[in-house]
Amino acid sequence: NEQMGILNTHRGLDHVRRLQIPCNPALHGNALLTLTKALEKNSNLYFLDIGICNLTDDDCTALACLADTSTSLQFLLLYSNKISSVGLKIMQTTLQRLPCLKYLQLKQNRLDASAGVVIGEIIASSHSLEEVDLARNRLLKNDGCASVLKAAESSTSLKRIVLNKTGVDDGLMPHLTSLVRKRSGEAFSPLLVLIHGTCITRPALLQVASAMPTDSSITIQSGLYMVEKGHVLQRDFDGEISRLAEKSFEEVNLDEHGVEDEHVERIVPLLEGDHCGIKLLKVRSNSLHSRGASLFANFLSTNSTLQAIDLSENAIGSGGFISMVTVLVKSNRSLQWLDLSANSIFGSNDVDSTASSIEKQDNLGLVVSRSCGLKFLGLGRTGMGDEECAVISDALSTNTGSLTVMKLNSNTITDQGATILSRGVARNAKLHSLSLGSNCIGAEGTTAIARCVESREQCGHPLRCVWMGGNKTDSSQFYGCMLDTTLSFGSVSTAMK
Repeated sequence: NEQMGILNTHRGLDHVRRLQIPCNPALHGNALLTLTKALEKNSNLYFLDIGICNLTDDDCTALACLADTSTSLQFLLLYSNKISSVGLKIMQTTLQRLPCLKYLQLKQNRLDASAGVVIGEIIASSHSLEEVDLARNRLLKNDGCASVLKAAESSTSLKRIVLNKTGVDDGLMPHLTSLVRKRSGEAFSPLLVLIHGTCITRPALLQVASAMPTDSSITIQSGLYMVEKGHVLQRDFDGEISRLAEKSFEEVNLDEHGVEDEHVERIVPLLEGDHCGIKLLKVRSNSLHSRGASLFANFLSTNSTLQAIDLSENAIGSGGFISMVTVLVKSNRSLQWLDLSANSIFGSNDVDSTASSIEKQDNLGLVVSRSCGLKFLGLGRTGMGDEECAVISDALSTNTGSLTVMKLNSNTITDQGATILSRGVARNAKLHSLSLGSNCIGAEGTTAIARCVESREQCGHPLRCVWMGGNKTDSSQFYGCMLDTTLSFGSVSTAMK
């Protein structure tokens, strides 16, 4: 709030066109009101990203005011917050009035069937809206998504609807059938509907296909299948990967593509073949389980070019985690970046119960202390607690690993875990960035981390970046601890993406 106030005083946001401030759990309440005031004279803002900021329905009045002053706004990203249909209703009038809005992302909030009605009304009244992303709102279900599809029947601007993991099933098929029948003709733009990670079956998709005109410009993707021009086709992953690789021979992006374990059997040979020079593989937010992760691990055991792989927001469980660790410790030397965030691996939420707690912790210690070449490890939102912090601390103390960045945010780490972890971080000379935001850490744990920062500074191996936002203690206590030790702020930032 204080930082936003300074910006407001100096009119620092008057001419900003693109504003991205995600992952700030304290950006709500008074801080959001101050941001709104700082932007009130800005008529040029076209892109606003305030995802993962702990926004609730109580903040939606301020959000509405903020959007109301931004008449040029085209992209509004509110993903991974706590907004329900109540908050969305508060913002509805403003969102309907925005003349340039093209992209609205409300992924992973708390939207239910009544929110679907509101979204439908926003789509129906907009002449500019091209994409709506409602993925991972599991309470939308058939009724909520039906309202969205109903509005899409008459929208001439809409090009993409994302309904992945929204709890729908074959009961949605009558509404999809109505969509493909009524949305036809040159007046409509091509429309892609994504419904991955659901319980929709092939026979149900065949019913939709039978009602679809052969010249229809609508494409529906659901898991293995694609409905297009009156036919149900098995998705051509070979072609999709080839097209993606043609754009950049070093990157393949399969984020939110409905990738399941059986798809990986077809993907891996393609990566081993003509596109063996690929360095970055993104498979975030799909439906992978331990088997799919194991297949990627087998690929890594013989690959020497891939440098980064993102498997976050899947369901690989402890089995997939252990498969990846085994390869990194025993054979792979090229991978530098591994993100497994938002996979239930540790604790009671483990989706794969075949591994014991001791086995999971042993492998956690191995990946931290013995993986050669790995620089970044993302384990946020994996069910990690204080016991796992003790394992990581011991592994860091050996100073034998290569990790420089570790994300442990959004877990269940308490003061005890943070205190134990701080000892290992203090002894390690390589780790320079640590994310512990949105855990259960209070003043005691915060003080321990601050002393660790001081110790590293004195040893000549300063930490560059520490994120503690969203815990039980506010950032002013963290600053206070560091000021008490006369620590320079030059090498430490309080936010890490």
